[in-house]
Amino acid sequence: MGNNNHKNAAIAMLLGALVVMAVAYAAFSTALTINGTATIKSSWNVAFDTTKTTGTGVITPTTGKSGGTAPTGTISFADGQNATVSANLYQPGDKVVFTLTIKNTGSLDATLGAPTVTAVSGCTVSAKTCTSTNGYLKFTVSNPASTSLEKTSGTTTMTVTAEFPDVAVSSLSANQSASIRVSLTATQA
Repeated sequence: MGNNNHKNAAIAMLLGALVVMAVAYAAFSTALTINGTATIKSSWNVAFDTTKTTGTGVITPTTGKSGGTAPTGTISFADGQNATVSANLYQPGDKVVFTLTIKNTGSLDATLGAPTVTAVSGCTVSAKTCTSTNGYLKFTVSNPASTSLEKTSGTTTMTVTAEFPDVAVSSLSANQSASIRVSLTATQA
C-alpha cells in the first residue's frame, strides 16, 4: 500500500500543479479589444463661378477696325466644371477676352491642372488653341493664374481669348463665329 500512497500523492501533486498552472495562465493572459468609430467629414467643390457670365472684366470686346461692327461674346455653363465660350468677330483685329473665375468652396485644398479644350462649333482644337478652318477666328485658352486653391475661399482666373488674327483680310460679308468648351481639371492638394 505504501507504493500506492506514493503514486496517489504524486498524481495529486501533479494535478495540483496543473491546476496552479491553469490559474496562473488565466491570470496572466488577457484579451485586448478595441472598439471605436471615426468619421471624416470633407467636401470637394472646385468649380467655375457660374454667376459670372457678363459684365466688366468678364467679357471684354475690342473692335479691330475703327467704325467697324463691335465683336460680341457669351459665356454659359452646363455645370460648374464646363464653360462654353462663344464669339462673333467681324474684321481683322477684333478680339474678345473672356475671364473665367474658378472658386474652391470645399473643405480640401486643391491643385488645378491645365484645362481641357473641345470644339463645340466652327473650329478645330490643337492643344489649348481652337482655330477656324479659314483661319479668321482663333481661340486661345490660358492655364489658371494660380494652380493652388486654398480650401473654402481659394479663387483664381483663367482667360480665353478669341481673336481675328488675319490682317490680310479687309472685311467680311458675314461675321465669323465659333464656340469652345473649357473643362476644369483639379486634384486634391
